[in-house]
Amino acid sequence: QEPGAYVSKRSEHLVIKKDGKELTKAPLAAVRQLVVLVNVQVSTHALATLACHDIPVSYLTGYGRFVGTFQPAPTKNVMLREDQYRCFQEPASQLQLAKAIVQAKISNQRTLLMRSLRASGENQGSDEPAAQLMLDLIPRIDAASSLDTLRGLEGQVAALYFAEFHRFLKAQPPGRSFDFRHRNRRPPRDPVNALLSFAYALLVKDCFSALCTVGFDPYCGFYHTGRYGRPSLALDLMEEFRAILADSVVLYLINNRVVTPQDFLIWREACQLNEAGRAKFFRCYEDRQATEVRDPLYGYTMSYSRMLEVQARMLAAFVRGDLPDYVGFQVR
Repeated sequence: QEPGAYVSKRSEHLVIKKDGKELTKAPLAAVRQLVVLVNVQVSTHALATLACHDIPVSYLTGYGRFVGTFQPAPTKNVMLREDQYRCFQEPASQLQLAKAIVQAKISNQRTLLMRSLRASGENQGSDEPAAQLMLDLIPRIDAASSLDTLRGLEGQVAALYFAEFHRFLKAQPPGRSFDFRHRNRRPPRDPVNALLSFAYALLVKDCFSALCTVGFDPYCGFYHTGRYGRPSLALDLMEEFRAILADSVVLYLINNRVVTPQDFLIWREACQLNEAGRAKFFRCYEDRQATEVRDPLYGYTMSYSRMLEVQARMLAAFVRGDLPDYVGFQVR
């Protein structure tokens, strides 16, 4: 993320330099992905080497908006993509898959809400109104007869969830206030929304890479509407991971006082992380990705980053007809 930096390959290492001075280097064997922000150049030799090692290179704007990913040549699994296009054109399959991810999303949002309020001492147990309302909406999700109905119900839950989000934040000392009134974006206008937008951009990037690894076309989805340049399937997959991988990182950064108001740049009505803030964010996000969790369906223990690929592979099995149902990932 250092403006003017240059990434090259030397021996079996990636080397980052600026103005001829080496800033850092990393062995290729230890690199999972390369994320490039702002004005950073990557040599063609480094790009070719990364492609040969199946290491994606993702590009983000300074605000954290996902631009795209340089991937190796698409996987040879053309049959999966043919099945994907066919399956995602079937209304029954679209609705079945959309219900699975929305139910998982709501369940994970509710879990985060209960955990956050319990940590702050506010949790009222089964009498917590917001948690009960979210629980009451889940049967209506299962009974939804169309994608539009489903989107309307999801929107109700999102409004309810973000109306309670300020309660997840611990009280801050004077001069270090992180207030949250409502969700805003494009651009985010306050530090909390800047963190949320940045977290979602990184999560989209990771879902995009997981889908490409399995062999999907990440631009053809079943829930998010198709639009030129929009990675609809990556957006679909990320729904079930928003609360547990993105929102939880934001709460950790704020509640543990990892980030401060000095880690943000505010210009006119736009807010974004500065270089120091992004460095803190990356460390916390990668730690969360490396956290191991037990798959509630199969009982395996794996990292969250691996879980993204597992869910993509489960989706592939459904698309091929090898599984009768797709089950969204839900934390306990």
